[in-house]
Amino acid sequence: MNKNNSVAKKKPFLNRLVIFFVAIFAFIAMISMLLCAVNPLVDPNFFVWTSFFGLAFWPILFANILLFVILVLLKARKSLYISLLAFIFAVPGFMRSYSVSKEGIDEGNLKIMSYNVCNFRDANNAKRNSNMVKNDIIQLINKEKPDIVCLQECGRWTKESADDFGEKIGCKYHSKNTNNDRWNIIFSKFPLEDDSLTETFNNSGAAGFVKLVKAKSIGVFYLENNHLHSYNISRDEIEYVGDTKNYVEKSSKGKSIARKLKEGFELRTSNTKAIVENLPQNNTPIIICGDFNDTPLSYTYQRMKKAGLEDAFLEAGHGVGTTYCGRLPMLRIDYFWHSGEVNPLTFKVVKKQISDHYPIVMTCNISH
Repeated sequence: MNKNNSVAKKKPFLNRLVIFFVAIFAFIAMISMLLCAVNPLVDPNFFVWTSFFGLAFWPILFANILLFVILVLLKARKSLYISLLAFIFAVPGFMRSYSVSKEGIDEGNLKIMSYNVCNFRDANNAKRNSNMVKNDIIQLINKEKPDIVCLQECGRWTKESADDFGEKIGCKYHSKNTNNDRWNIIFSKFPLEDDSLTETFNNSGAAGFVKLVKAKSIGVFYLENNHLHSYNISRDEIEYVGDTKNYVEKSSKGKSIARKLKEGFELRTSNTKAIVENLPQNNTPIIICGDFNDTPLSYTYQRMKKAGLEDAFLEAGHGVGTTYCGRLPMLRIDYFWHSGEVNPLTFKVVKKQISDHYPIVMTCNISH
């Protein structure tokens, strides 16, 4: 009898001990979610470390959900308030990261594609050469039939190579940025003209340039094609992060990854500043697209919103909208931003993996 009573007394203690440790993890996850919510307001040049949490919104949210379920199963009523508080902190991030709009049916009179083509390298098969990858991308573009195609990280173009590519996708006009190691280019069925806003920023690893598009009956608008600074993290470094044993082993790669992430957050702040400070002062509509290399829980995103621009995905997309298809999961880092005169009707992430990004396609109407 005494032995049974002893066992009976140990069970409540073990339960309390398990709840205690789970509650600690729940508290850490809740603080992480709070840092996600705060991050868009923090300039990385002032304090960069919250940016790491903004990058990991979805994993942090899933961790909070899992801990909430465990606490429910353990009947830890008091500790549940920790998870409930985390869910409150998650609301702003969820509203920026998940689109609840219905998938569009009616297409607009203008269709635009934005695509980081990773210098025409196949992300899954290094043996395939750039010409093979380029042909696959031409087929993908022709299947979607956009009026305008904005490519980022597409290498150098001669006039002849650009003319040939444009002819194959049915775009007579093209324009590219200059003096950059990444290179962006716009292919268009409509004339692309220079304006006072021609080049927004142009430096090593990043570029943004603007053209005035005269799209006949559709209207006149500015189009900006951007590639913001990336993290420049190598495949080996990504594999290093995915290997759990490296979290306890000392390695220079871990420090290198942290340094590259920090530099990327800080450099994109200056890129975004250049974009918002060079917005047109007249009432001409503007569409800004490209690879921003930052998530909706970032200072970059906040600056674009604060400038009065709208995220087309939230208006016309659906779901999470993952645009990066590399080893880092659930990242939406490619965007269509627009002014109020642009009305997005559909937004699609084309789930065709060639590059390490998916192309995004928007249809819209433009009012003047």
